[in-house]
Amino acid sequence: MPHYSITHTTRYKHNSFATAAWQALHLQPRNETAQHCDAFELHVAPHPIDLSSRFDYFGNKQHLFTLREPHRELTVTSHCVVRRDEPVLPMAGLTPACDEIPDLVDEAVVDDDFALDQFLHASPMVPLLPGACALAEELGGDVEPGTPVMDWLTIVGGRFSQAFTFDREATRISTPLAEVIEKRRGVCQDFAHVMIALLRPLRIPCRYVSGYLFHREENGNKDRSVEGASHAWVEAFVPRLGWIAFDPTNNLIGGDRHIRVAIGRDYADVPPTRGVHKGGAESVLSVAVTVNPSDAPPPEQVAPSIVIQSRPVFARMNLRMDQEQQQQ
Repeated sequence: MPHYSITHTTRYKHNSFATAAWQALHLQPRNETAQHCDAFELHVAPHPIDLSSRFDYFGNKQHLFTLREPHRELTVTSHCVVRRDEPVLPMAGLTPACDEIPDLVDEAVVDDDFALDQFLHASPMVPLLPGACALAEELGGDVEPGTPVMDWLTIVGGRFSQAFTFDREATRISTPLAEVIEKRRGVCQDFAHVMIALLRPLRIPCRYVSGYLFHREENGNKDRSVEGASHAWVEAFVPRLGWIAFDPTNNLIGGDRHIRVAIGRDYADVPPTRGVHKGGAESVLSVAVTVNPSDAPPPEQVAPSIVIQSRPVFARMNLRMDQEQQQQ
């Protein structure tokens, strides 16, 4: 049972004073059967007077705060210790066949969990696109309909990994999904959205997972995702088995290296940080993440893995959207 120590620092620097800021955070890992958040600390500087928390619609822990003093820098730092079990996976050949999935899912929605239905349809950042259907045919059209769904996912995931190039410069948070599919380049947030767009039209419920990955080399293979940033992958619902995690960026079935923070329909439901600030300042957002075994020496201060500069967009009441951090 691995134990991980995770530190996530988000820093906003403004070139003139921002007079107020409002933030919503998804930073605290979930407590579940195979994962236990043993400790969590959240530090905000300057310190807000109304920091609060709640569970959102999807059962994720969310923190919210308002900062009402002029500031040129805002820093949000979370630190947690997480125990992660290796999930018990079924033998791939014993999972339902692909051609059985639509009827089994319909039965599950009606008889067991109507909430599954929301993971079958378009969501804010994952429209149902003809290009996604064409990609699904390209990657898996030659696979026999009677193939067990876990075998199908392994085949399609491997082909997906070969077809799409990890490229930190290719996209931004606002890049449309159709453009990602066309260019076949992006980061883990993009690849999770593409995989969701492939699975939902096939009547496979699929949801977005925001979290962290402990990077390491296995059998000579290195992870493609960026060390020092948050991570994203997907979970597909397989009838009779439940939710199965798959990491399309690294072509991995989710395991004890994946630390789950939040689940939703897509990134728009669960960004690590989201907020607005009042004032016309130009700003720079930087993000640094460390994920280490909890018994390892404390890491040295790391350089930010993500740096985004923006200019103010003037709107009514002089409010502007703060940059969200892309998951890589």
